[in-house]
Amino acid sequence: MFKDTYPVQWTGGQAVVTLPEDINASNAGQIREELLALINRGATALIVDMTATASCDYAGAEALVRAYRRAVANGTQLRLVVPADVVRRVLSGTGLDPLVSVYPCREAAIAAGLPVAQASTAGPPQVGQDLLDGIVRNLFQAGLSLQAALGAAHEADRQYIMEALRYIDDAIRDIRDRVFVTGRRVRR
Repeated sequence: MFKDTYPVQWTGGQAVVTLPEDINASNAGQIREELLALINRGATALIVDMTATASCDYAGAEALVRAYRRAVANGTQLRLVVPADVVRRVLSGTGLDPLVSVYPCREAAIAAGLPVAQASTAGPPQVGQDLLDGIVRNLFQAGLSLQAALGAAHEADRQYIMEALRYIDDAIRDIRDRVFVTGRRVRR
């Protein structure tokens, strides 16, 4: 019998694992092994819920990269739930973000794998979700570029760059809130 270290919920072939607040060298190996074990147990989709994760270092990001490689080899779809910008930035540094679908909330990640009839009651349609993912990813990349420029900017320009970063963060938050929070209220 398997004993999961982190909470895992199975729905059909989808496994949803909830990761802790801090992911670093002290627990990255354990997280990697649990993710690999879930893939090896036959998950058709592995949803890694990092909603509570406030910090993730390189060791944690590398654990996710290893899980991605195993998922590809096993034909398992890997989806990440990462609402925290700081965690998204760390994951972006690994090159994982263009390879794996990243969702702002758990419901959207789960709905992405449901048949169309079920997905329409669980969140936005997949085409809309793909469009949303692309928009958020582009905004996120623009934010990373601005942050890189911030270090080389003159003091007078820093203020404008910081303001642009706030606008980008607000836009991402507004998209997430309007699509996923409003969408749930309408369906109740």
